[in-house]
Amino acid sequence: MKKLLLILTVCLALGCKKDPDKTLTQNDWRIESATVKPAMTIGQKTSTNYLELMGPSSCVSNSMISFSSKGTYVWSSNGALCDLLSDTSVKTWKREGDQIFLSATPKSPMALKGDKLTQTTSTTTTEGIIYTFVFVYKSK
Repeated sequence: MKKLLLILTVCLALGCKKDPDKTLTQNDWRIESATVKPAMTIGQKTSTNYLELMGPSSCVSNSMISFSSKGTYVWSSNGALCDLLSDTSVKTWKREGDQIFLSATPKSPMALKGDKLTQTTSTTTTEGIIYTFVFVYKSK
C-alpha cells in the first residue's frame, strides 16, 4: 500500500509540472522595467531608468512580445511613431531550460522566471561607452 501511494505521489507530481512553453505562448509579455548602466543622458535628464528617459509614449515604454506555439514571436508597440520601426521578417524563438533565445537577439537570451522574462543586452557607442540594458517583461 505504501509503495502504491509513493508511485501515485510521484505520478501526480510529474503530471502537475508546468509547461514553460505554454506559459510563454498563452500570455502577452509587456515591458515592466528597463534599466541602463551606466546612467544615460537624454536631453537634460540623466537616469538609469531607461523607460523614464524615453518617456511614457515611447516605443520601448509600450513594448510587448507575443510568442506563438509554432516557434515564432512578434515584438510590437503602440507608442508614438512605432510604426516607423516596422519589421515584417519572421522571428523565431526556442527554449533551452529557462533561457529563451530570440532570432533577433541570439546572443542575449531572455531568462524565464515565474511570470517574468528578463533580457540583458549591451551596446557600445562611438565614444567607446558600453551601455548595458536590462529589460523585464511581465506576463499579462
